[in-house]
Amino acid sequence: MRMAHLGPADTLYLSPFFPAVLSVLFMLGLTGEPTVFSAAAAFYIAGVTGLYLLLRLRFSEMESLAGSISFASFSIILSWAATGALDVPAASLSIWAVYLALLGRRKDPRFYCLALPVAMAAFLTRYTSGLMLLPLAIIIFTDPEFRSKLGELLAGTGLGILLYLPFAYFFYRNVKTPFPFLKQAAGTATGSATSINPGYSLDPLYYLKHFPEYISALPSQDYLHVINPSIAGPTAVAFIIIGFLLAGMAILLWNNRDLASMTGLREKVLFILLSILMVATFGRVSFVVSEIILLLWALSVARMAGDRENTDMNLAMAVWFLSYLFMHSFHPVKVDRYLITVMPAVAYGISLSIRETAGIIRWKHASDVLSALVALLMLTSAINYLAGMPDSYGIVEAEKEAAAWLMEHDPAYSERIIASDRGPAFTWYLGKYVFTRKMHPDRMELCIEYFRDLNPDYYIYWTDETPLPSGYRVIYSRRGVAVAERMNMTG
Repeated sequence: MRMAHLGPADTLYLSPFFPAVLSVLFMLGLTGEPTVFSAAAAFYIAGVTGLYLLLRLRFSEMESLAGSISFASFSIILSWAATGALDVPAASLSIWAVYLALLGRRKDPRFYCLALPVAMAAFLTRYTSGLMLLPLAIIIFTDPEFRSKLGELLAGTGLGILLYLPFAYFFYRNVKTPFPFLKQAAGTATGSATSINPGYSLDPLYYLKHFPEYISALPSQDYLHVINPSIAGPTAVAFIIIGFLLAGMAILLWNNRDLASMTGLREKVLFILLSILMVATFGRVSFVVSEIILLLWALSVARMAGDRENTDMNLAMAVWFLSYLFMHSFHPVKVDRYLITVMPAVAYGISLSIRETAGIIRWKHASDVLSALVALLMLTSAINYLAGMPDSYGIVEAEKEAAAWLMEHDPAYSERIIASDRGPAFTWYLGKYVFTRKMHPDRMELCIEYFRDLNPDYYIYWTDETPLPSGYRVIYSRRGVAVAERMNMTG
């Protein structure tokens, strides 16, 4: 809204690329929720298409189709595909960045000129996409013709910087720094977060425990279960796919067992040491340390594999999966949608498992049959999941009614300090900035301190989830949403 000069914005230092795309649509007169949802859905479709093209660089049409259908059907992807959240658009742009980089390595170096600006767009869509530099580094720096392609790589880097410049100016104009993500990155690297954050969890195995739900979750009429599949529980399809993935990876390792006999003692020792360090540091120290170890591990594998076919894709996808898993498992804020970042690599693993499993069956139609079975399983899961979703979410209509009531009740509402347990939503409904303040019963003292520092004039909250701080009286309550007024507020 700020970029389109149509109203207030949420925190201005957050990733700006998708909001910039929306601002163009808004300035064309296409305002409202349908525009946001449609734009997000377009990125989703682009991501599925890009993943199919990426998979086709190695796999057959059927194997690639099974992988891309799986990605499109993962519960965690379906939950957020068309919500307007940044996670799926960032993942889609990351897919295209890796695809273009692989084209630059395998077909024409000029594709590097496109890969790096697209990677910058992914970063500007969600800052955590900066970790895409690791799989891209594996693709680029293990390219046997790396030196001869430096010109294209430098050109791509320059185009990426040019893409960033208007956003740097926007940041400097609004928050007085062209690099607002540096503070956020430092906080992520140190794992800083307060316990009042609703996703606060110190369990480093959180995502691994809930990984089945991200693949295929039970349908639910509860919207909170839809956007948080970990609450819903997994289906049988999830365990079938995970079992298939593990079997495929085991077959891949077995088929490459000769690497051990072909590798010198020094390389073996280095590989084993780095593997142990990766496991030992998982979730225990800053993820930056784990990422450095991961990159060194991948380079050691690349050296052991030499010019073995498809090593670049296998390692890039392994690094893609592990780099995000390390970061999100280390950080104390655990939110289901954050693991959307690893799902393209999981889809690659599905196509790879089909190829490896078909190889030991030794039947010419094995790959096509396995691909069809996996695609059918995932499509069945997706249809079942979508059919079980609620057609509407009553609390949203209740929030809109509460916002409309407040605007009529207090014509000077735009001059008031307003807080809500869903600040971004009411910023949109009210057309003015609304602070986010949520009361957690188990961390009430800290939440109250944070709330009192703001001392809002109005507080809008869900009555069944958020207790009301003292010093406020409810002046509106309907359908689970209440508006409270500070008792000593003056007119």
